[in-house]
Amino acid sequence: MSGPTTVVVTPGSITVLLAAAAIEALRSVRDAARDAERLAQAHAEQTQARREVQENALRQGVQALQAATAAAQARFASLLALAGPLGMAEQVEAMRPAAPEFAESDQLAAYAAGLTALADKVGAVLLAEAARQKDKMAELPADLALPAARKGLVQRQLERIAPLGAIPQNIHDLAREFEAALPGERAELLANELRHAVQMRLAAAEREQVQVATALVIEQTLKDLGYQVEEIPQTLFVAGGVVHFRRAGWGDYLVRLRADAAASTINFNVIRAVEAGSNERTSLDHLAEDRWCAEFPALLRALEARGIGLSVTRRLAAGELPVQLVDRTRLPSFADEQEDRPRAQPKAREIK
Repeated sequence: MSGPTTVVVTPGSITVLLAAAAIEALRSVRDAARDAERLAQAHAEQTQARREVQENALRQGVQALQAATAAAQARFASLLALAGPLGMAEQVEAMRPAAPEFAESDQLAAYAAGLTALADKVGAVLLAEAARQKDKMAELPADLALPAARKGLVQRQLERIAPLGAIPQNIHDLAREFEAALPGERAELLANELRHAVQMRLAAAEREQVQVATALVIEQTLKDLGYQVEEIPQTLFVAGGVVHFRRAGWGDYLVRLRADAAASTINFNVIRAVEAGSNERTSLDHLAEDRWCAEFPALLRALEARGIGLSVTRRLAAGELPVQLVDRTRLPSFADEQEDRPRAQPKAREIK
């Protein structure tokens, strides 16, 4: 039995980034499919002449779809080639959507869109990881007196962070100072400072990407497990915050997830929505905590499979602390909570 539970979050950077990339790709394809369905419904009552024109265009479009599919497959193959030296080929290959058995236009379109979206997201992750893992042993030329050698070192360093956007001013200044320094100990020192600054920039960017990806993966994993989830902000693990989730049928009970960004921890605890001023206790609180305790291990396993390790550091027994009562107006509203809310004991909830 378990009451409030605290866990330490230890995301496996490249694994959780790839998991988030796959989730984003799937969402983009689903959004496109919904848009296409709405468009089809809007044109459901076209004239026969328009249908014939559309059918002719569709036949011509099949060839374009086949070409787009071939291009997407080739691009994904190039990503696999990039993933191999990074030790991620098997994981990337496992994300590849199955090709349609029949060359129907809608199936080809969905497959090509899915593969392209996946390549966009996974490609960005792999390129960043390739920059991070780039061999640094050969980045410091033996002869720092050669201007060409210095420019080559600077170019290699700046290329590592080029995908991250504008070059920070401190790195830009270090690069210029290094190029202008006289040969010797100071030049070597500046070269090391430049390399360190670039590595710190890469580490900071990766940390932020992992934090954003972790929020996305947790939100989607909860949904995949059947929970209704308050929208989780991308900054949850950057600045901390609180979100809530529940199952249909839980009535007034929710689970509150509180993230502490500084400590890299998450606290889970069962709460109950009440009317303003109500502070009654009920035996159902204990049952709600037991129910969440039984489901919690499944969440841990699902997150671990997507690269997020959660190590339990604090777990209180059910009933050791009273379930927190929260004013209903301060909580998110879910679609079916009005139907799920118990109606048989309206007066009991007004008594402490």
